[in-house]
Amino acid sequence: MLAATLAFGLGISVTSCSDDDDDSKPSEGQETYEGLSTLEDDQLADLIAAWTDTGRDELNGTAWRNGTYEPTVGLVLDESQPGIRYVAVGTTEEADRYAASALGTLGIDYESPAGFSYSNGQVGTIAYSHSEGNTLGTISVSIRQIPVLQEIRLVKVLPDNADGKPYYKCGDIVKYKNRFYVCVSNHEYGQEARFITVNDQDTHTKGKFKWSGVGVDTVYNDDMAKAEVLGDWLQNVVCNGDMWNSVVSRMNATNNGKYTRQVVPEDNKIRTSLVNGLISEQSYMPELQHGNPLAGTGRMELSTYIWKNSVDEDDPAWYAPVGFLLADKLRWTLITDKWVPYIYMVKGEKTYNKVYDLELHQIPSQYKDASHFKFKPLNKFEITDKDQLIGMPSLETTVANLYNGIKADTYYVCVIGMHWTHTTTDFGHFQEDVILNFCRDYLYHPMELTREGAKRYPTDWRNRNITSRSLIFTDKGSKNKKYDNVSIQ
Repeated sequence: MLAATLAFGLGISVTSCSDDDDDSKPSEGQETYEGLSTLEDDQLADLIAAWTDTGRDELNGTAWRNGTYEPTVGLVLDESQPGIRYVAVGTTEEADRYAASALGTLGIDYESPAGFSYSNGQVGTIAYSHSEGNTLGTISVSIRQIPVLQEIRLVKVLPDNADGKPYYKCGDIVKYKNRFYVCVSNHEYGQEARFITVNDQDTHTKGKFKWSGVGVDTVYNDDMAKAEVLGDWLQNVVCNGDMWNSVVSRMNATNNGKYTRQVVPEDNKIRTSLVNGLISEQSYMPELQHGNPLAGTGRMELSTYIWKNSVDEDDPAWYAPVGFLLADKLRWTLITDKWVPYIYMVKGEKTYNKVYDLELHQIPSQYKDASHFKFKPLNKFEITDKDQLIGMPSLETTVANLYNGIKADTYYVCVIGMHWTHTTTDFGHFQEDVILNFCRDYLYHPMELTREGAKRYPTDWRNRNITSRSLIFTDKGSKNKKYDNVSIQ
């Protein structure tokens, strides 16, 4: 009962996912998995989705591996060399950011990306290096499924004959597969246009980890929006008062107001709740089984997310972490490590530099296995009075203070991984086996106190984990035929 009260009191509330998961124990045997793709499949699919006109959600099953895809990344400046593509980035720092975003699944070091190389018979050969002159960086590509693509040259400026204006702007709204997407990038002609849709839980597939003799973890299997796109969404749209107001107004003006929560929080109360949740210390959970490293050994945050207590000491307890803005895709190694990436915001430069940045570099699960997961800072920006998130926080420890204002300050957006293994969890005064389910909705919680608490705020995004998808394509100055215009500036 106490855990349930804490769960709601600390701000556990989101949007929904079907509740028909099987938590029954599997038969004795080795750990197995179901409905989960391999790392190599994910790596190859990520590259195809990034550099061709094929959506990540189209690369399911195995048949896609036998296809070939035409590159659409960047601009072709010499028709006799269609395999060399150009992207204007302006600076070496931006070239590195582009490479780190595009090659993140392969394990590139975002802090020192130049000199990275990768080769895998199931994926292909990729390398990134710095260059001189107008070309700041080069990504060399050899992938069987994208036979035309040879190089992506990240240049300071495009030549005069390649000058143009982007078709899309930040805040534009399009429709794709019956969902609304908002543009979150302040891009130029020839650069990436980035779009996002959120709260699409029912469109995501699920996977399971079966822990022999204990139970079954349930996770979202397919991709969320790229972490970089979520960072842009928070900086350029959600936390920007003018842009957020513009998107809400244009959804209403096009008679689509009831779908606003597919692109942004639909009112300022919900928007403030979302941002408050993203900066809450309670949401800092790089190690699900070992508590919050910043809060000392006395607080075990996982206990806050109890779904069902164990019936006796031989049964596991079921936990359902909710309220997290999920990013990228689940990463895992059989028998040992599992990561669910999510977005976390840090308030204040000193706090980030002295605490979070240092802390995350010391937690092995957050940096040692870059091929599966490595934490990354994404955006840094200011929230000010004009963004309409400012107010006096309440002293009451209830979910209501999530609707109070955000302090004006510098904010950092990071991607962190909720990490766990199939080992007994030590909660200090007791130990137990833990089963995790990331697809629960607290509006349907089995504990009445928690369920009724969530129902007091039924539209709050944080009653469940927040899912998303992103669309990323090169803006070549004309409408992308795959997407229907809803509101174009």
